[in-house]
Amino acid sequence: MRVCAFCLYIYPKMKTTFSIFLTFFLLSNFLLGQQNDAELLKSKIEILYKNGEIKAINKVLKDDKPFEPEYILEKLNRNIQYSKKKNDQSTLGMTYLILGNFWHRQANKIKAFENYLQTETIARQINDQKLLANSLMNKSTLFDNSVEKINTLQEASEIFEAVKDSLNLIKVSMNIGAAYGVLYEAENRMMDSNYSVNEIAQFKKKSFQCYKKAEQINKHLKNTELEAFLYIYYGEWYKYEKDYENAISYFNKAKEILINLKNSKANTYCILKLAQIANEQTYYSQSLDLLKESEMLAEKYQFNDYLALIYDEYIKVYSSINDYKSALEFSKKHNLKNIELTEQSNNDKMQILELEKNITENKLQLNKYEANSKINKILIFSSLLIALFIGGISYLIIKNKKRKIDSIEKSQIITEIKLKNQQLEDELLKEKIKFSQEHLISFANQIQKIENFLDETKSKFKNIPGSREEINSLKMSFSELLNGQTQIKQINSLTSELNQDFFFYIRQNYPGISKGDEQLLAYIILNVSSKEISRILNISDKSIYIKRYRLRKKLNLENEETFDDFYQRIISNLN
Repeated sequence: MRVCAFCLYIYPKMKTTFSIFLTFFLLSNFLLGQQNDAELLKSKIEILYKNGEIKAINKVLKDDKPFEPEYILEKLNRNIQYSKKKNDQSTLGMTYLILGNFWHRQANKIKAFENYLQTETIARQINDQKLLANSLMNKSTLFDNSVEKINTLQEASEIFEAVKDSLNLIKVSMNIGAAYGVLYEAENRMMDSNYSVNEIAQFKKKSFQCYKKAEQINKHLKNTELEAFLYIYYGEWYKYEKDYENAISYFNKAKEILINLKNSKANTYCILKLAQIANEQTYYSQSLDLLKESEMLAEKYQFNDYLALIYDEYIKVYSSINDYKSALEFSKKHNLKNIELTEQSNNDKMQILELEKNITENKLQLNKYEANSKINKILIFSSLLIALFIGGISYLIIKNKKRKIDSIEKSQIITEIKLKNQQLEDELLKEKIKFSQEHLISFANQIQKIENFLDETKSKFKNIPGSREEINSLKMSFSELLNGQTQIKQINSLTSELNQDFFFYIRQNYPGISKGDEQLLAYIILNVSSKEISRILNISDKSIYIKRYRLRKKLNLENEETFDDFYQRIISNLN
């Protein structure tokens, strides 16, 4: 591998031409083969529809087959309607699970999470433990918190072990290992970690223990796809430790298997990782060829999360070779794709969905209690009639007292459930309000990142040799990008519009308050931390504390009075 890289380095023009030709030739043959396979499978699916074999259709659609995303979505929605019509809860739950996996591949975390919740609800209702474990395992992949992810995966692992599902036990073991790996890398980067050095070292040990467990089980199962995923996980570790030779070897082994299995998304991921390694080794031309290959696959199958990563890697490569015009072009694509993914992957929305699911379950439980209460009343009334013929008036009185006691107890249970439901609805409202506030901050962060990048790139343009016409052309590109951010910047001002009366009062009664002071006060009212404000405003933490101190002086705040106390006091006076 190193000899080939050296030869290609000596003959860059020959290398570039040959690599591009070879890449497009292999990729076109690969896609043509997939197209033929897809048409054959579509014909088989239509035959299965005629026979009403929805479960068999789901088995065909659940894997990463060479179908267009629109085709898969249309068939899965059709299967959901069919299962509902037949009241086949088992098939309905499995279809929701496959639909969740589909949206996960499209990087739409919100829709994926919603479908996994549907699967989980149905699985608990029909007591399908295997389906429940699958929903928990797949749902955990959407969590950003590694500890929460590990806890959910361990719950799924216990169920898979109980039902003796070796295949999914391998998958969940690898996912737990990957989660420990992410936790290990994240804590190593932190300056003030919550874990000790020994605890962080244990994360890596536990990660490899999980991989070895999966590898041991797969020796008997001999599943080639899971073998490829293990190669990817090992390749990730070697890449992190900069052992590029072993990392490239493992990613190529995985890639070879995944191409044969027609697993497009995992194959795209391997190519992207190989491109990153080539960039880190300063093989820029090789990195660009690999990025073009992965970009074509990601665009064909709409792997939007991978497209964002690919665009980001393009920026790094083009910046390294001082091609700032290309870097700017991919920066635009990267920013647009990130905004799109933010809308599809907001964690607060997933929490809202979780709360709505809990409210729905409680409403169902309430209806169940009310239905049982009605049935019990009918039974008690019937018992009373029988008592009139058998036991007489004395038996009737005893039975009537018992009926009243039961009615009181059931009323208490219903009242408690209604109170709990009201609490959940209040919590849901708070989460929605929190989401609205944090969404504004997310846009502010995005604006700041874009402006920082533009400022940095503009300063670099000053050192670029070339004609005045070329520089003016690039300046025009910058102006277009800046003008395109106007609508997003308006969103950042909403924090003031939400409190128009408050800020109007401030301007009238505190003439020493500047626009910058109003912006700082708006962030403080939204409970944004000083560290986050410093990052948004692109100033140091020390400057934030100085600004806060000066703002307190301008507002004449007492030592014990907080900004929130001041805000509540002003709002109360205005009302």
